Amino acid sequence: MTSEDHLPALAPGPRGPVNKQPFTLMKPRKNSTACLPCKQAKRKCTGRPAPCNACRNTDAECIFDETLDLRRKVAARRTLGELEYYRGLLFSLLESLRSSDEDKVSHILETIRGSALLSNVASAVDAPADLSDASSENTKPLGSTDDAVAQQERLAADTHSRITLEKLCDIPIFQVPAKPWTVVTDDDHLVSHLISLYFTWDHPSSQIVDQRMFLSHMKEGNKNTEFCSPFLVNSILAIASTYSDFPEVFAIPGDVASKGVHFFNEAEILWKAEEGRPSLANIQALALMSHALRLKGKPGISWLMLRQAVQLGQDFGFFQAPRTGHHRWQDTSVDMRFAGAETAWGLFILNSQMSMECKKTANLKLPIFNPPGRDNVGDGIVWIPYPRSNHIEYEKKPALLREIMIQTAHFAELLVNMQDLLFDKAFDMDIGDLCRAVSAVYARLETWLRGLPGPLEIDKEAIQVPQVLSLHIKYHHAIILLFDFLVNHEDFAPMSHPSQVNQARSIRLQSAKQIADYLLLYHESYGLRHVPGQMLEPTNASSLTLLTVLDDCEDEFKEAFVELCRFLVAFSKRFSLARDMLANIESTAKSMGIKLPTEAGAVFDHRDLDSSQWL
Repeated sequence: MTSEDHLPALAPGPRGPVNKQPFTLMKPRKNSTACLPCKQAKRKCTGRPAPCNACRNTDAECIFDETLDLRRKVAARRTLGELEYYRGLLFSLLESLRSSDEDKVSHILETIRGSALLSNVASAVDAPADLSDASSENTKPLGSTDDAVAQQERLAADTHSRITLEKLCDIPIFQVPAKPWTVVTDDDHLVSHLISLYFTWDHPSSQIVDQRMFLSHMKEGNKNTEFCSPFLVNSILAIASTYSDFPEVFAIPGDVASKGVHFFNEAEILWKAEEGRPSLANIQALALMSHALRLKGKPGISWLMLRQAVQLGQDFGFFQAPRTGHHRWQDTSVDMRFAGAETAWGLFILNSQMSMECKKTANLKLPIFNPPGRDNVGDGIVWIPYPRSNHIEYEKKPALLREIMIQTAHFAELLVNMQDLLFDKAFDMDIGDLCRAVSAVYARLETWLRGLPGPLEIDKEAIQVPQVLSLHIKYHHAIILLFDFLVNHEDFAPMSHPSQVNQARSIRLQSAKQIADYLLLYHESYGLRHVPGQMLEPTNASSLTLLTVLDDCEDEFKEAFVELCRFLVAFSKRFSLARDMLANIESTAKSMGIKLPTEAGAVFDHRDLDSSQWL
């Protein structure tokens, strides 16, 4: 953003009548699809009409193929058709292999071994030979009501088969034992699956434990260690269960709200047995339990659990005040100091985020350590989207964990200063001083964003690891909250110039739109089945912001709102909190007389569908 985007040093605007005009955002011209030569060369494309400037200068053949743009309906229909075809082929194959006709089974196996063409395999199992044949099969209308009932029963059976098949084909990234860490299960594969999910989707955006040390000590199975404990493991398994569809993660079969509850209950029992003892693993486990409760829509008890972790961290000497526990770090090992630094900053970051959501001041001094990895950024840890990597070949990418931790730590400091302004100092300011203070906070946040190192910048032409997208989403979420406070202040609109009010609203809306754009990038890269829980609150805040202008905005903002609703529906299949958010959007729209876009209504209708039929 340029300096012109900043709110000016605002003083109360001139009195008197002003011309009120409807607030409408101007739609900037942009190119959603690059031509094929520009895609291949990874360069900017000026778009239609052909030839683009680059192709004109190089005398290249300029071709635009909209079917390669995954955001367009034609590509979505093509992708849906392909998925339906391959799903049908898979079940035809399984059905044929169950056949008692040994000759037919032998013929199928010989075809699979001797031919690389899927059409030959499809012919052998009596399935449609290609996608066009499958499409014609799918257009046949359903017959009687009995046919519809039979189809629903088949879908339910397919869901069970899918989960069983997924588990059979599942290869966890990290192999760890269930014993002696949990009494809930003795299934090493299940525990390895959940630990792999946690370190893939949740940990990179909210680092509380040191990944290498934790996994190393968990594999050893020795409970006499500072870096792993049954209490900590069960806390992690409770969070990880929200990312899994395995039947074993449901405490009550089919009840989404019960995912991981048995692990969480075990963690609570273990915490009571600790009798408040301050230790590294106990602090980590409490912070993670707080995170789990937050995702379940229990902010009050989540906040109390977090404050227990903060108090233990202060007793343990993590923070600049009180200083009574600082002496314990003088003679500790290098590993212990590094893990302590990661936990201290992880706790500080989590405290700043939850304080913001609860509209409280952070009330916590900085850690006594430098952010971990500041002097040695490269850690060699790679990231791959498990469990999708079991089925699709993905390039392993640097996880960027230390870079993410360093920049998130700096951002958390800015967030704490922002909370001090909004939830403390603002009560003693007139509206002019408050506007100037908000402008100063906004400038510092922008400076932080511009200062991000290259690996953490967004490249829309490349697939981003989720934690980089999450970092940028956090920034725009903070902008929304900052200007929400200003726009909703009782003195802002009456005592400010209309241009200043419109500018504040515009900045807030542009950040909401940007969050939707980043979520779309995520959707195109990884789908909707596994979305980091840290993206839930920003998604909700953005959707509520865009909701207010749906009756008078450009189509791109309506499309952004629909995409945000799509993510909230996906979240609702894992978190009961997201269901409450969707209900709140509907009730708010009704009370304000806002008509939701038709596409949003269609997305809302998917709430009651099984995940396998939609995600």
